[in-house]
Amino acid sequence: MADRNRLPVWRIMIHTYRFFWAERRQFWLLAVPAIIVVSMLSALADWSVARAAAERIDIVIDGPAFQALPVSAIFLTVIAAAGSIWAYVSYSIAWHRSYLYPEENVTIATCYNWGGRQWRFLWTLIKISMVFAGASALIVFGLFLFSGTGLRSLSGFGISSFGPMVLTAMLFTFALIGAVYARLSVWLPAVALDRTLTLGQVWALTRGNGWRLLAIVVAVTIPIGIVLIPVTAVMNFAAGTAPDYGPLTSALVQNLMVQFLSYIYIALGISALSVCYARLSENNSS
Repeated sequence: MADRNRLPVWRIMIHTYRFFWAERRQFWLLAVPAIIVVSMLSALADWSVARAAAERIDIVIDGPAFQALPVSAIFLTVIAAAGSIWAYVSYSIAWHRSYLYPEENVTIATCYNWGGRQWRFLWTLIKISMVFAGASALIVFGLFLFSGTGLRSLSGFGISSFGPMVLTAMLFTFALIGAVYARLSVWLPAVALDRTLTLGQVWALTRGNGWRLLAIVVAVTIPIGIVLIPVTAVMNFAAGTAPDYGPLTSALVQNLMVQFLSYIYIALGISALSVCYARLSENNSS
């Protein structure tokens, strides 16, 4: 029974990519509005902050402190953040349901229509973040106790002061934190289907599959992540060295490229979680 409940990492990874490719038109249909809206809002926010920094030398020297920005820049930044949250939550629910409830005809209007389901999904994200932060703090605190070097590292010693055993423990700690987050993330597809689960039920549902869930999510998303990081760095560099097109245009082009890759990354991660949730729910009910 235990073997049956174990998630097959390789098969789920292949199945996730096949699903994404088969639903590529649906991806474009649902993701493009979010990519455009979020990119435009982010470009406006970046442009307003850059313009404020150009007008005030203290912002350039000390960095764009939030309280030093003009009201217009703060307003655009808040609107861009709210738009990103709205787009991410709405799209995540729609993409979860595209796999878990294929009978539903998800359109742009139904995808981005904010309602009770979206509020519950957002609240679940907040709960996951709070539980994850608490678990991470306990794990890191345990590492400090194990290594006996927590106070030394905090008082100015670099990572070179750690021995090989402590470095190994640190790597294991980061992996353990990732496994905790992967197990908690299975909560999200359930909420997207309007199913009510408690933290204990989520933990029981994913028992014995923490490392497998982490491996699946990492294996599925790491290829696009490898592309996203250098593209973001190149676009940031290009935005600063090509002023002839204007700061607003440069910011828009940069954000469009980054958001496009980011939503592929998001879609792959959501698809993997949906496949895992469907498999775990099937095993748990049989």
